[in-house]
Amino acid sequence: MNGKFAQCAKCALTGILIVLMVAGCGILRPKAPKEEKDHKKNPPKALSQMEEDTDKMIGDLEDVREKRAKQKREQQHPSNQSNSGQTSEQTKQQGQDDDEDIRKPDQQNDQNEGQQKEKGQKEQGPQETPKPVPVPDWAELESTSESLHRNWNTYEPKAKSDGAMTETMKSFEEQLIALTEQIMARNEEKTLIAANSLYSHYPEFLKLYSHDQPPEVKEVKSLARQIILYGQQNQWEKTQPLLKEMKPAWQEAKVKISKPDSDLNSKIDAALYDFNYVVSKKKINLAKIKGDILIGNLEQIK
Repeated sequence: MNGKFAQCAKCALTGILIVLMVAGCGILRPKAPKEEKDHKKNPPKALSQMEEDTDKMIGDLEDVREKRAKQKREQQHPSNQSNSGQTSEQTKQQGQDDDEDIRKPDQQNDQNEGQQKEKGQKEQGPQETPKPVPVPDWAELESTSESLHRNWNTYEPKAKSDGAMTETMKSFEEQLIALTEQIMARNEEKTLIAANSLYSHYPEFLKLYSHDQPPEVKEVKSLARQIILYGQQNQWEKTQPLLKEMKPAWQEAKVKISKPDSDLNSKIDAALYDFNYVVSKKKINLAKIKGDILIGNLEQIK
């Protein structure tokens, strides 16, 4: 009796296992990555537009400063081309003077006064019109500032409902006001500082949403720009804490890249190292060059 019961129990158990294997395949099947992914919605258009406008504002201001710096360097140390032009003009004048020496004496006497006057004018060289000093387009900056305020008004309630911290929102509002005041005051350096400070808030907002480019990428960009600003102000001691923040921010960004590009990542690793090196050596011109390379590489991340 016990043997028959055991046999029945074994058959029943086998049947249950078969049913579980057939019907339960979906239960045992590993979840697809898409199913496991914590879905987040895309960033609101107002937030994306603010980030783009602020980034462009910073780029335009940096471009003006760089053009002015190049113009000043050229004035202090003219290029060889300018010197060559002056030499050619002097050589031409010498040839004309030699031609005058073989003219008849009476012709020389008649034209002596006019020739001396003309010679003096030529020796001075042509008077070049001074190039205008590059300045920011303040009207455009004011317009961009107004656009930032409108988009912030659109996004602010959304930021709160999407989980943005009250402190972050308050700090952003204060920095936006500070930026606008500096634009109205036409203070170029303080406008650039305020714009970069405003930009540093965007990664915190963007972390609330889905992304193609990790928010930490923008964090590294903001840090690089601030380091360059400190270097231009000769406040190198303030660059060290920021340099220490860059590497972990970049490491976190690499983990979040959906489609990693090993070659591009290696370029960024190298650019980050080079930037750190020239900043530690307090070489501001090289820091600007290396910083631009680093930011350019970061912007290629998709």
